[in-house]
Amino acid sequence: MPACQIEEYDDTPQARDELIPWLVRTDAQTLSAETWRRRLSHWWDENPFSSLCVERGWLLRYEGEIAGFLGLIPACYSVNAEPSPAYIASTWRVDEKHRNASLPMLIRLKKLAGSKIIADTTPTPAVKELLQRSGWRCLTDIRRRFVPLGLPSRLLSFREWPSLPPGRFITRDPALVRGIATRRVSCAGVQKWITPDYLRWFATSPMRKHEFAGVIDDAGCLSSYLFLTSKRIRGIPAWMEIDHFTTEGTHDELHALVGEIVRQPALFGDQRMLSLASFPDDRSWEGCPALHERTEHVCHCFAIPGHLQSLAKLTVLAEGDWGL
Repeated sequence: MPACQIEEYDDTPQARDELIPWLVRTDAQTLSAETWRRRLSHWWDENPFSSLCVERGWLLRYEGEIAGFLGLIPACYSVNAEPSPAYIASTWRVDEKHRNASLPMLIRLKKLAGSKIIADTTPTPAVKELLQRSGWRCLTDIRRRFVPLGLPSRLLSFREWPSLPPGRFITRDPALVRGIATRRVSCAGVQKWITPDYLRWFATSPMRKHEFAGVIDDAGCLSSYLFLTSKRIRGIPAWMEIDHFTTEGTHDELHALVGEIVRQPALFGDQRMLSLASFPDDRSWEGCPALHERTEHVCHCFAIPGHLQSLAKLTVLAEGDWGL
């Protein structure tokens, strides 16, 4: 019986025309061919980090036909305040009858992880187990804080939220961000590399509506931001915070940004609740007046090369292909 073969995915128009029908056929979400075409274009054509990394993934073939795929999306991380090319692993799927032949894909992924940070934030339980056994860091819990918006917040006698510093204002349009402010604290560690182009790119994801709220000055220099997505919480229209970032030395400006949403929810929509999220090592929302808190399960896995293992990593929900 012929053996399966692993090959690098060489992204060309012809390669996409072959790959997309297979992705549609094997997609549990039943995404259309057009959605997959827009998604691949977002990953590889519009991505501001595309030129940093050449790999796009691997194909598994059986008798010349696609039997499996593991995609790689170029990314970039800040490592001690310097940009470091990275990858996002996505859409690792294999035809069931060839599943045992897919382990060479994991071997190639492990080899790549020896020199590059790799994020996989939507793994299946089986993939998560493989990644953990390969030494990946898997974060499985976040803390959610639920903040009522508008009048309910005042009626519940929550403390006053701080205000934005003079000379800074909120924009909902990432196109108005012209630069990123200099960090006021040490940037030691690993976290996403933030650029104006990245913010505009993430805001245009074809998979989910991402609402941007950023703090800028008159020159368009950004100092803090939130990304939100709408969700109903027990039937109540709400915002779910999926990404937060600040260049300030404290979290006061992030809290002030939340305060503007609390005081003027109509500026952002008809939502009546805001859910703030943080991983265990993230102190961004400590001290926020919340109606309720709870721990929720997630699965954010990261391969960190050996020479970076000692560095702390700041993680947010909107990493990897989460929302892409």
